[in-house]
Amino acid sequence: MRRLPESGRGLAQSRRGFLCSVAGGSLAAAAAPAGGVFAGGDQRIRVGLIGCGGRGTGAALQAAAADPAVRIVALADLFADQVSSAAHEIFRDAAAQFECPPERRFVGERAYLDVLSAGVDLVLLAAPPHVRPLHVTAAVHAGKHIYCEKPAAIDLPGVHAVAAACAAARRQKLSVMSGLCFRRDEATRTLIEGIRDGAIGRVREVHVHAAVGLPWHKPAASGWSIGEWQARNWISFRHFSGGHFVEHHIHAIDRALWALGDKCPTMAFPAVEPGLLAAGHADSQPGWAIGDCAGTAAARYAFADGRELHASCSRGIGVDSRLEMALGTDGRCDLLRGPTGVRPSPVGMYQATIDALVRAVRSGSPVDDGAALCRATLVAIMGRMAAESGRPVRWEDVVRRGLPASPAGTIRSGLIAG
Repeated sequence: MRRLPESGRGLAQSRRGFLCSVAGGSLAAAAAPAGGVFAGGDQRIRVGLIGCGGRGTGAALQAAAADPAVRIVALADLFADQVSSAAHEIFRDAAAQFECPPERRFVGERAYLDVLSAGVDLVLLAAPPHVRPLHVTAAVHAGKHIYCEKPAAIDLPGVHAVAAACAAARRQKLSVMSGLCFRRDEATRTLIEGIRDGAIGRVREVHVHAAVGLPWHKPAASGWSIGEWQARNWISFRHFSGGHFVEHHIHAIDRALWALGDKCPTMAFPAVEPGLLAAGHADSQPGWAIGDCAGTAAARYAFADGRELHASCSRGIGVDSRLEMALGTDGRCDLLRGPTGVRPSPVGMYQATIDALVRAVRSGSPVDDGAALCRATLVAIMGRMAAESGRPVRWEDVVRRGLPASPAGTIRSGLIAG
């Protein structure tokens, strides 16, 4: 495994219940300590980062801010410049807690293994979603507490792999915290609790629609191959990101599921949503963005009790409109506006999420986000499959094991083989 040179330092259960409870699956238990026992028997919490882009670097800084005993001790990324950039930012903003010499800054497809072997207690998984099942499985096998960005995977086999790893983490009393950070936002939590307590009567349907601008992109640089350019712009390519409906819209879908009592739908149907999509129908604009992700996707979900979830996501030039509404028998509620008198988490939902994870690791009382993360990912993939195929998709079918990868593409064998 190639490391950064010294010069980089200055840059310093039942099928029906699957995923409603994340039951089933097996993974060999590791001999590594879990709970509140830290590496070397000291009280420091040693953190490793896998995926040194903007979100990963931010998560590392949030971990440092969560507890003065946190030390960032290992970094990994596919690209050396991203490792160097992360090292520079973390050292600049949290120098006293950055203990990551050049020999623990790893580069390449297998760099995640070096981080897991570097004596870390907690690992932050922020690489692109297509490798998330590989990284989650390896981290649990190594006995590490986990922060896992959303989504859990880009296809059905990937979700099953993550669910099995989460089940093993639960047995080992390891924390698994997801990037579904709205669940740690006080205002959103209070709002959803009110809905579930009957503030608008019985919820009949929830609508979550977004027409938003184009994702970030990195212009090609001299010496980049086409493959490297795609990997650096992973958010715009289905085989890396899973598509915008999964990678971007999963937050909204998860809020809707939360409002509906965290139930699993029985069916997903292709749909065409008016209004928001018409305002920014990206597919009608040739060359609207790089990559091959569909500009628009819409699905309607049916639940066993007759309730429905309507979801759509569109990305295009110059659009920015969102609608998230729960409709009940006694009124309606805007999911994007918190209840009167309740403010969002004062430190921000991202910091609140990492704070909760570090507290769990420190106390030895594991946090378990596996069910919510896998459920939301599977529901998003289910809707994308219906939108792409133009045919209904049954929940009973997508939770079966051994299914081929979904139309969004597969995890490349060279990255998954480990």
